[in-house]
Amino acid sequence: MGGKHRKKSGIPSVGQTSATALVTVVLGAISGVIVGRILGPHGRGVYAIATVAPVLFGIAGTLGVEEAIVYVAARTDDQRTMGYLIWGSLLLAFALGSIASAASIAFQLLLFWKPTLGVSKVLFVTMACQPLMFALTQVSCAHLRAQARYTSWNALRIMVSLVYLLGLVFIIAVGRLTVNAAILCLIIASASVTMASMCSICFSHRPSISSVEMKRLLSYGWKNHLITVQTYANFQIDQVFLAGLVPAAQLGQYAIAVTYASAGISLGSAPALQLYSHFSRQGHPDRAAYRQLIIRTMLLLAGICVISAALAPFFIPFVFGRSYSPAVAPALILIASAPLLSLGATFSAIWKSAGKPLVAAKAQGIGLVVTLVTLPFAIIYLGIDGAALVSIVVYAVVAAWLWRSNPFDGLLAAQETSQPTGAAISDSLESE
Repeated sequence: MGGKHRKKSGIPSVGQTSATALVTVVLGAISGVIVGRILGPHGRGVYAIATVAPVLFGIAGTLGVEEAIVYVAARTDDQRTMGYLIWGSLLLAFALGSIASAASIAFQLLLFWKPTLGVSKVLFVTMACQPLMFALTQVSCAHLRAQARYTSWNALRIMVSLVYLLGLVFIIAVGRLTVNAAILCLIIASASVTMASMCSICFSHRPSISSVEMKRLLSYGWKNHLITVQTYANFQIDQVFLAGLVPAAQLGQYAIAVTYASAGISLGSAPALQLYSHFSRQGHPDRAAYRQLIIRTMLLLAGICVISAALAPFFIPFVFGRSYSPAVAPALILIASAPLLSLGATFSAIWKSAGKPLVAAKAQGIGLVVTLVTLPFAIIYLGIDGAALVSIVVYAVVAAWLWRSNPFDGLLAAQETSQPTGAAISDSLESE
């Protein structure tokens, strides 16, 4: 009986997903050390200028189709409908990703491109097309999550970091690593994962499209998307502002601070991904499993944050180089923000799995407004330390707001009134 109870109270594959996050952090840290040491603060800053904004355009450009898939497809047993969802979502991803790529190219060329960056214009523009690859990859991976194919999903998450690292090692072995070479490695890694993720779902169903299902994905997606856009904007928009307000060398130092703090941030966000997928499939969510996940995540993050903070003053200058010593202070601040970011992500995942993403979107929206209002002044007066301080304040505001919203009670109420049919889901979304 005890074994059965533990199995019932657990959320499957959380350990695997968290382990995957840890592996990607390790691979990313190794890549970060290589790029940071060889390129130096200025080169690392130029690399950030070429890569950060396209990622934000990619996130914004999906319009939440990938998150809608996790919720809608997870509740769909009919194979014909599943085929409609797969091919319809890929068509939407292609259209939306193309639009986002066009906007990304215009943004990058108008605001950041200049010959003095020392970057190939062809690579700069190609990197600006990242939103198209991002949209197709996210949609494909969302179907794997909806089908509970967590092993395949996690393997693809590792793949992008692994291919990128192997590319860097190959370049160093045969020649010299430059900003252009590092950007090329990232493009190749992204394209490889896009192709692999699409192949993992395309062959399971014949091509078929339903305008009804596409509208259904968009109907739920845009509401859910507010959370995704605002979460990632709160997380990465500081580097976009820094690119326009501080020298490239300081941006490079801040990027290293983010890289160093990414262990706690990635591990803290991983359980929320798993929780959203699991509870979207469950008719009777388990409060005990939810509480256990929160407690274990906070305990794990507390240990990681304490160790990371203690090592930061020694590790960053030693591994990345003394020129990155100014990254220590913002790294410490970002490390402390990891538990708050994790709580906000978990609470948001609960509201998404309840089919009521706008509740969480309001909190994330407040965080985004606070970010946009305070970030420029914080950077002007406090530099990269100010950008990190804004992050921890915003994460605290979002987490507190969502905690007061009683997300699990909202999930229970939604599940009690829901029906496992597509019509019921659509009605629920319309009534929100």
